[in-house]
Amino acid sequence: MQTAATRNRNIITSNIHGLVEDVPMEDAKPTNAPLIDGLDTFTNLGLSPSLAAHLLTKMELKAPTAIQRASISQLLKEDSDAFIQAETGSGKTLAYLLPLVQRIMALSNPKNMSGVTDSRGEPVVHRDSGLFAIILAPTRELCKQISVVLEGLLRCAHWIVAGTVIGGEKKKSEKARLRKGLNILVATPGRLADHLENTQALDVSNVRWLVLDEGDRLMELGFEKELQGIIEKLTARQRPSRIPGVPANRTTILCSATLKMNVQKLGEISLKDAVHIKADPADEDGEPRKKDDDGFRVPAQLKQSYAIVAAKLRLVTLTAYLKRTFMRKGSVMKAIVFVSCADSVDFHFEVFSRKNQYREQSEEEKEDDNEDAAKTKSEASPHRTIAPATAFSNPSNPVTLHKLHGSLPQHVRTATLNAFARNTEPSVLVCTDVASRGLDLPNVDLVIEYDPAFSADDHTHRIGRTARLGRDGRALIFLMPGCEENYVEILKRGYRDGGKTLTRTTAEDILKRSFGGNLQSAGKDWEEKATDWQMDLERWAVDNPEYLEMARRGYQSHIRAYATHIASERSMFNIKELHLGHLAKSFALRDRPSKINVPGLRPGKDDAKKDYKAERNTAGKKRKAPGGGRDDGDVPSNDTTSAAQMMRAKLKQHMAAGASEFNLA
Repeated sequence: MQTAATRNRNIITSNIHGLVEDVPMEDAKPTNAPLIDGLDTFTNLGLSPSLAAHLLTKMELKAPTAIQRASISQLLKEDSDAFIQAETGSGKTLAYLLPLVQRIMALSNPKNMSGVTDSRGEPVVHRDSGLFAIILAPTRELCKQISVVLEGLLRCAHWIVAGTVIGGEKKKSEKARLRKGLNILVATPGRLADHLENTQALDVSNVRWLVLDEGDRLMELGFEKELQGIIEKLTARQRPSRIPGVPANRTTILCSATLKMNVQKLGEISLKDAVHIKADPADEDGEPRKKDDDGFRVPAQLKQSYAIVAAKLRLVTLTAYLKRTFMRKGSVMKAIVFVSCADSVDFHFEVFSRKNQYREQSEEEKEDDNEDAAKTKSEASPHRTIAPATAFSNPSNPVTLHKLHGSLPQHVRTATLNAFARNTEPSVLVCTDVASRGLDLPNVDLVIEYDPAFSADDHTHRIGRTARLGRDGRALIFLMPGCEENYVEILKRGYRDGGKTLTRTTAEDILKRSFGGNLQSAGKDWEEKATDWQMDLERWAVDNPEYLEMARRGYQSHIRAYATHIASERSMFNIKELHLGHLAKSFALRDRPSKINVPGLRPGKDDAKKDYKAERNTAGKKRKAPGGGRDDGDVPSNDTTSAAQMMRAKLKQHMAAGASEFNLA
């Protein structure tokens, strides 16, 4: 009998994989799926019958995953610190939440997990009993997700109260919640450090469990100082508890996918005589793993491909790929497109949702579209995050487009994520790395890295949004010809088989399939259709000043972001090798790079000084700000002789190489 999961896998294979190479491929055994029913149950691991029954009946979890089996039994029987290492999508959140919730439930009565009551008929543990556990996560979105899972667990223990304190929320409201009392707190490090310093109502004397989720990301985001301060304050303020069963000492749990140097440093700060917990290799794929194989591995059932696409063909190729992906209803439910910066997210969101998408139209239809476009110009609001994906929808399969980045207000980010997660129809999320870590977005079948991640670790977390908990998934990364092709060797390192299942495609293959039907019957008309689409997009940008400015911002921010790849990978993403003129085409710009200038770019990571140094080497000297100093929001405006010569030389190289791409100039 064919299961729903199998049917879904076959559909995805026939549609997405057909865009890459029509080669037979055996289905890999999932490495992060729940274990087979009957071999291990939650009760066998030591969970109470009431909690195990809640998992089965209310949360529809029949069996633990490999990492959950390893973690739950260890954390229930011992109070020692622990380092949990698990691949993405393996159920790591429940691996630490289940033991934590059970231990707090047991405080009501160590002999009865159902929550015995005192003489007044109230549970022994309630919200006024004190704060027992703190869970720290690097991003607001991950905190929200952990909180949702935790609230679902606590429906079987209503007397235990959980809450969150995160950046972007009103501190006054958070203080009010803290005064009422919480037993479990989910927080971002910065906001928790703030409350520990300034909120008297936050009593941490009873905290006996501290969880540091996504430890590598906590360190990468610069939270080391805050984490050290938090740990010191928790230690200094700890007091013996009057509640029976509360451990004498605090247990710290550090979670991370990798054992990098910064994670080891965090472990030195937070852990003491920690137990290293990771899934048994035999549970993951049935094959023993080498002793020195402690690196991160992508799930075996994830099928990944890479597309070699010239800079000027990037946007039309991305659109063509998405158009082909959503050609038939039911082929793909959800896809995530990762780009490098917030300005690029805004631009691509408007491109994919614009009303007058190119197609062969009658004059009457064109007039109607022009009227609609005039009416909706005001819709280019930075806070408009959901719209129909007109660029790759069709009447039989409408697609909803979402956007997400860190510069959006917190309530908008939360609402957008919830809308994308709950949407039961085909949908696409265009986002930055704000959605790459820890978030469990259901039914994501496809991840597209339109802009490669700034490090191999970030890449692994991006593609980890699909192929979760045993589901199949697909991932595609865009690479430009030249030095970026060397990145393929980095991709292969994430595979147990050395990258044998990694497949290659080109812009021409994708464009032929989308604009020409299929590779065998496609004539030269696909070139004309693709060229017409690009030219129509450029006219749209020229005719709409607000979108033209958005395109320029996206282009400039993209160049700055390109310069932030980690040092060990910078040779593969060398900003000096970029063809700035061709790259401008991918943002629908016709201007020379030296003429593209927008003052007052979005503040943030894009304004790092090292980005400017790289830009000066490629596009000339920086423009002086009005006050005589530098305006950190601007980009190079002077077209130096060396930059022009370099661009001409690259163009000659491109032509001499006999490139088959059509001319979009």
